[in-house]
Amino acid sequence: MTSSFQHPIHTTQAAELPGDRHILETTESQFAQLPPEVLLLIIDHLDRAEKVSLLVTCSSLRRLLEPLLYRHLDPDGNWKSRRRIQLLNTLGERHDLLPHILSFRGQLIPTSIARPSLPTQEIDFWNSKAIALLQDEWFAISAPLFLQAINIRDLDFTDNIDWKKGGRWELFNRAVSSMKLRSLGLSSTSRGPLDFTPILRGQPELTRLELTCPTAHFDGLQEADVPKLKVFKGTWRQAETIVPRRPVGRLDLDCVCRDDCQCVEEGILQRLLQSSETIREFKARVHRTTDGMTLRLMLQLIIQHLPQIVDFTIIGGRELRAQDLLDEIPKLSMIHSLMILDSWIIFTNSPVGVSSAGSSHLEINTGEKLLERLKELCPSLSVVGYTQQRRFMCGNAIREYQKGRQAYL
Repeated sequence: MTSSFQHPIHTTQAAELPGDRHILETTESQFAQLPPEVLLLIIDHLDRAEKVSLLVTCSSLRRLLEPLLYRHLDPDGNWKSRRRIQLLNTLGERHDLLPHILSFRGQLIPTSIARPSLPTQEIDFWNSKAIALLQDEWFAISAPLFLQAINIRDLDFTDNIDWKKGGRWELFNRAVSSMKLRSLGLSSTSRGPLDFTPILRGQPELTRLELTCPTAHFDGLQEADVPKLKVFKGTWRQAETIVPRRPVGRLDLDCVCRDDCQCVEEGILQRLLQSSETIREFKARVHRTTDGMTLRLMLQLIIQHLPQIVDFTIIGGRELRAQDLLDEIPKLSMIHSLMILDSWIIFTNSPVGVSSAGSSHLEINTGEKLLERLKELCPSLSVVGYTQQRRFMCGNAIREYQKGRQAYL
């Protein structure tokens, strides 16, 4: 499928690459006459900017170099919208580049500001129907391209979209079935179930699976499927199914919601213990509960069943009691790194971020003293870190929207 929509931003032949008119039409240099395999060995030592500079020197070098610039694509949130649109235009016009892509990490939907059919009409940030229509139009342009990107080995779609809608999941299955992946990442807002079993059965080389899809399931997955899986991100319930008898040594688990609290279910921890590899890296995303006991119970179960954790990260705890950390973390005798991220730590009855004197100095010192005390209690602990949970405000959403609009325009 070729994208032919018009856009007010001039689309280059490639994202931020010079067009043919900039190529110097000179006699081919002695350098360009070297065998292609020798040129590639030399070019591998150049950074992206140097490759682009070399690309414009002559047509033969452009033909050799251009596919290399599309091997690893990462059009994530750090790219401006117009650059993602330019990349999409280029791939839509140059299908010959698609088989050269080896890794893709980024967004299928290049912008949340305008539809391709109405590029000059700005979408209302709060209009959910307009946003849904925007996603449908962009998806119809971008997703089919991956049917031809058959040599991708590392694939991460970072859009948080509904994959069950309008045949999207079927198209994703078709695209992935033609790839031999080493890693796969997907985010989804789908409320309906997403069956990953057919996908995983065709990926014997997969070593990393990262899902932000609470409705994903692996019903019917056999022990022989994905035998090389080493890294898994998902829910505790999903891990309970996929970890046993596979060499998973790194976990990143989300409890999803307090109404179905999975992180304090001992049966799940017992199943994780059945990994054929020792689990040494563990990330736990916790939630707030009314009794404040979730963290302590979770830590006690992890220490009991996974005592050989070396790198431990706790993310998103809205009320983590300092005493729980001081009592339980030292029992991990092999711990080397502890990170407490996007969390609020409670000291007695007062959270770290709310000092009675209103002093930011006290706030920082309190957190630092906790980390220092943990290092004293854990002789093996050498790396510690703590970041507070950010408060969401309507103004933040408006600022993010304005930044996205400026990037698009």
